[in-house]
Amino acid sequence: MRIARIVWCIVLLTVSVKTYAAQTASPLPAEMVIDQRLNYDQHRSLVIPCIEWLQRTPLTEDKNERRRVDNFIMYWLQKTTDVIVTMPDYLVKFQSINNEFYFLYTGGWIKYALQTHDTNRVNCFLAGVNSMLDYYEAGMGVKRHAYLDKLVAVRKNNKLRDLYNSQDIASNTLLYLEPVGKKTNYNADENYFNFRFTAINFLDPKSLVCRYKLEGYYDDWVPTNDEFAIFPKLPPGNYKFRIQASMFPDFSKAVEQSYAFTIISPLWQRPWFITLAVFSVAAIAYVYARQREKHLKNMALLQQQKMLFEYDHLRSQVNPHFLFNSLNTLTGLIEEEPKKALEYSSHLSDLYRTILTYRSEDQLYLFEELDILNNYIHIQKSRFGNALQVSINIPKDTQENRKVVPLALQLLVENAMKHNVVSASHPLVISITADDRYITISNNVQLKLSKEKGLGIGLENISKRYALATKEKISFGEQEGHYVVRLPLL
Repeated sequence: MRIARIVWCIVLLTVSVKTYAAQTASPLPAEMVIDQRLNYDQHRSLVIPCIEWLQRTPLTEDKNERRRVDNFIMYWLQKTTDVIVTMPDYLVKFQSINNEFYFLYTGGWIKYALQTHDTNRVNCFLAGVNSMLDYYEAGMGVKRHAYLDKLVAVRKNNKLRDLYNSQDIASNTLLYLEPVGKKTNYNADENYFNFRFTAINFLDPKSLVCRYKLEGYYDDWVPTNDEFAIFPKLPPGNYKFRIQASMFPDFSKAVEQSYAFTIISPLWQRPWFITLAVFSVAAIAYVYARQREKHLKNMALLQQQKMLFEYDHLRSQVNPHFLFNSLNTLTGLIEEEPKKALEYSSHLSDLYRTILTYRSEDQLYLFEELDILNNYIHIQKSRFGNALQVSINIPKDTQENRKVVPLALQLLVENAMKHNVVSASHPLVISITADDRYITISNNVQLKLSKEKGLGIGLENISKRYALATKEKISFGEQEGHYVVRLPLL
């Protein structure tokens, strides 16, 4: 009897293992070679099972098989005329969170189109987005992310379709401001604030612009491409943080979120204490308190501007696109020209080292700044070749005796490449010269058809850094087909 039970348990265990293996195994035959030249019409029956396998398999499992299935679906999509999948601009945001969202989105669209034969674009868009959100909510290995959490909340409120409503700007643009705390009154030493916000628009995410200001501290609007605003040392006072998002550069029809709070003055700044002190040192105490408060605000503002400048410059060199392009170029050189690959990697290493070394400096000698620039130009010329032409004509004594703000030249060259066409048929020609007072950077204007976000923010940052060092103003603008920037020499 006991032996029979053991045999029965073994049989049940074997059946369970086989059932689980059948449920988790990839639908693709192991011997099937995934090749773009394959005739995929005969494998149409495998498409939906493969999509469903991707949707239920965690990222940590069967990584090699997942790549096979991803390639199979993409190759099938390229060959078929039954389904046409549109890749919207907002998909880039999902891919930056996790690359697998690209395949989940495509799979969700394909599965919906094949099962329903519905060609309505909004319905297909929603099928792709829902496929990604289902995978995220199921806990399949995608890390928690504020952007995805907000979309999950929108879907639970049955508002996801509103993001595709082109008739109502107020409903298709969403803005979330995360609470910084559960209270509105803070002690004087609780004066570090990091406001985080998320703006979402599916119809035209490239046109989505944001700006913020902190009323009671700095009343001008500050444009931003980030999803946070940091105020490290706020003095006592009443404040209101306002964040706006809009599809229009003039911020018409903007959506807004706000948060009002108070930083309570320390004991010696409270009214009853000041009143008591007035009888003995009224005039001195009043002038001292006002001057100190003004000084603290000015120092907090200057510190924030410097932090933003340092962050923007460092981030511009470690963004995924720059790293991707640099590593692709290095890979090609390793295979084709190993000696040049060694030289390229040396310049890339020097670029990051000098950026990290000088990013906190207030001023650099021109020869130090040109050292950074030359490394950057070498990296870009390895990618673009003769399509990028840079000439530098600066006297040696000027290089050794005059200064500029750190990373200014590298940023201006980067901006020229970012906003202009760089190709063999339309080379980008950049000239850098200097006289006794100014250094001039100019390039021929051949603007890209689609403008990249962040236009003008780099020049604004350089202007603010120069304002800390000199009363001389920088100048920039288009002159006779060239974009010219003139920086004062320090």
